[in-house]
Amino acid sequence: MTWVKAVLEKFGELHPRRFFLAAWAEINRDAFGDERRPVRDVDYRPLCVLLVAATVLILQEYLGGADDFRRLVRFLADPESAETAPFWYGLIGWLAPVAEGIRRPGGYYALWQLGYWAVTRIAGYVFVPLIALPLLPGVRLRELGLSFRGFSQHLWLYAVLFCPVLVSVVIVSFRSDFSAYYPFYQEIHGWHDLLLWEALYFCQFVALEFFFRGFLLHPLRRSLGSYAIFVMVVPYCMIHFGKPFLECFAAIIAGVVLGTLSLRTRSIWCGAMIHISVAFTMDIAALVQTGRLPG
Repeated sequence: MTWVKAVLEKFGELHPRRFFLAAWAEINRDAFGDERRPVRDVDYRPLCVLLVAATVLILQEYLGGADDFRRLVRFLADPESAETAPFWYGLIGWLAPVAEGIRRPGGYYALWQLGYWAVTRIAGYVFVPLIALPLLPGVRLRELGLSFRGFSQHLWLYAVLFCPVLVSVVIVSFRSDFSAYYPFYQEIHGWHDLLLWEALYFCQFVALEFFFRGFLLHPLRRSLGSYAIFVMVVPYCMIHFGKPFLECFAAIIAGVVLGTLSLRTRSIWCGAMIHISVAFTMDIAALVQTGRLPG
């Protein structure tokens, strides 16, 4: 019957190939504006990169926070957990003595908590993209900004970009909200735990640069050109939500500058050096202003 055939054809529009791929190809043809050539194939690189990025940010938001660490420690330190959640406790219950040590009064609970935050960031920013890399057609690891080739030639850019930021950090360090926020690690016992925290902090920044200025930027360069920078800036700005107001706005400028630098040099290392230098300067400036620098 004609009407049955028409209904089936309508439902056929819901097939993923027609609903998504054909629609995307048509949108691409309209966007790229060449009616004489055939419909352009869908480029899977932006699709894969942006879906992986969204997944990483969701996992970090819901599994990588301070509350998640507290729940994990409480779960491990509670003997009844072996009965209420035997499967999970069977997997990680051997960490119970560590959990008891973390909860010991006068210990390094804050450092453990921030260490958990840093490790979850490193895992999300590095290991998840590496697992997803085979899904990106024609993208190789060395193309994600990890090359040191020509690095020394661009060190002058690092110096030029860092100097005005250094002046800004010194000025902003006089604000009470800045000194109250930095460093993240507030319960400092001495140089040993402060430097351990800074090392974790620095590794987190290298991972962050790899994710935003490497994985999220270089594969999109082929598809979006320089506009890939501004696609990257949106989630990069969003991870600064909750930080001081001016810093959140500064993240937009920093994202554009560091993204451009990464695409110009085809390397993330200048950006990583700038991030690490600025972070260390901010922490030391806050400690000096409040008299909390270890003796």
